[in-house]
Amino acid sequence: MARPITNQDIIQAESLIVTTTKDLDSLVGLIHDEYFCLDDVTFSIDKGVVMIPYRRIFHGHYGRMIRNWLIARTYEVDVIRSRLTIRNVEDYSVEDRVHIGTYSFNTVSHSDGVLLFRCNEDLDLRMVVPKLEIESRDLEVRGKARINFGFFWGSSTSKVYE
Repeated sequence: MARPITNQDIIQAESLIVTTTKDLDSLVGLIHDEYFCLDDVTFSIDKGVVMIPYRRIFHGHYGRMIRNWLIARTYEVDVIRSRLTIRNVEDYSVEDRVHIGTYSFNTVSHSDGVLLFRCNEDLDLRMVVPKLEIESRDLEVRGKARINFGFFWGSSTSKVYE
């Protein structure tokens, strides 16, 4: 069993900085299927900055096993509180088709000066960003979440508990 993540582990972790479209794959690898609350997203028009606080549970540090069934296992994992900071944002819009509040990141693309975050379930965050500059930074370890794994699948919910 892996040891729990500590705040010291996070302090030693480096942030991910994306400045080219080639770097977007690394960002997607980090944030794919991680959750955020739309109400927590902020856009500072005067600074040209969008901030998206999010929670990382798929970080590779599997905590303690809670259930061990024949074809599936449930793990309780530490939650890493993180933040995406997108700079050089000239315009920001949200297309929220389901209005559920909590979403998970799916894909990120940048083309013709438009940065697009496609999220599940059915949410698009669109930003006009002529110069790409995105930073993901881990802030602290706080809370627990559960992940279920089977032979060919994994699932989680956005629920985090202390």
